[in-house]
Parts: sequence; C-alpha cells; structure tokens
Amino acid sequence: MKINKPKIKYTEDIKIIDAIKEDYFTNFHISDENIEISNTTLDSSIFDKDTFKLDNVSLIDIVFNDCDLSNVSFNNCFLTRCVFNNCKLSGTSLINSNLEDIEFNNCVMKYLNFTDAKFERVLIDNCDLSETIIDNSTVKNIELNKVKLYKTEFRNTKLEDVDFTNSDTYGVIFDMKSVKGIIVDSLQCRDIALMLGIKIKD
Repeated sequence: MKINKPKIKYTEDIKIIDAIKEDYFTNFHISDENIEISNTTLDSSIFDKDTFKLDNVSLIDIVFNDCDLSNVSFNNCFLTRCVFNNCKLSGTSLINSNLEDIEFNNCVMKYLNFTDAKFERVLIDNCDLSETIIDNSTVKNIELNKVKLYKTEFRNTKLEDVDFTNSDTYGVIFDMKSVKGIIVDSLQCRDIALMLGIKIKD
C-alpha cells in the first residue's frame, strides 16, 4: 500500500508560546514542550518529545517523534499525511475523525475510540491497540503489521480483505459484519469462531 508522506519543505525552531502569540501554526519544529492548544490546524511541522493537550485540532503534514498524545481529543477532526513514531496515544478519542495517509509506528494506542471514523491508507506497525473500539467506521486500505489487538472491538465496520495474519488477535472481538471477509490464519480462525459462539468438533 502506498501512503503519501508528509509534505514538509522546511521548519523553523520555535517555542509554542511564540506560535500561540502569533496565531501561526505552520512550518515549525518544536521539541521538549508541553503544548496546550485548541480549535486550530497544525500544518507542515515536526514535534519531538512533546506532551500535548489538544482539543478540536486538525493535522496536515505533521510528524510526531516520541510524543505523548494520551487522552487527546481529535473528535470531528481531519488528520492528513501524518506520521506518529514511538508515541503514546492511550485514551485518545477520534470519534467521527477522518484519517488519510497516516502511519503509526511503534506506538502505544490502548483504549482509543474510533467510533464513526474514516480510514483511508492507514498503516499501523508494531503498535499496541489493545482494548480499542472501532465502531461504525469506514475502512479503505488499512495495513496491520505486528499489532496487538487484545480485547480490541470491531463493531459494525466492514473489514473485508484486511489481513490480520501478522498481528496478535488473541482476545479480539468482532461482530458478524466486521468479521466477514477478513484474512486470518487457521489458528486465528479457530479462536474467532469460538469468540462468535461456534462449537468446533475435531
């Protein structure tokens, strides 16, 4: 799957307090800060080792490295061409969000809420997605690689042709709509059948 990378031509080192004063959130590089902003769009920037409190913030062409975005609200927001590397996103809410050309690499993503979300060209690589809810969402081209899905719930979400064979699906929960057409190996198939209440006779 080809994912479009963030389009960042240049960045300027800046303190978040200066960006807030100027109401300017484009083409900057911020490191080791506590960032609290709301009702805006971050564009064409890089964040390193920052901690965030965000509310109603959309993201375009952003790279996060070793950042803490736990319990952040991206509800009703657009995330486009973004990369999350080694980030904490536990408890983050993405209700009715749009994710397009997104990469999550080596992230802790437990307890996320993806209700009514839209995924298009999304890679989740070597992440812990345990106890996350993906409900009534639209999925177009999602790739899962070495993802932990313990007690992750997929509900009312069409997942046809999504490949789970390289991920840990122990304890995962599917409803009948979500399980249709997924790709699993024989061991995963048995576990999922038991989860759905199917009695297997050897």
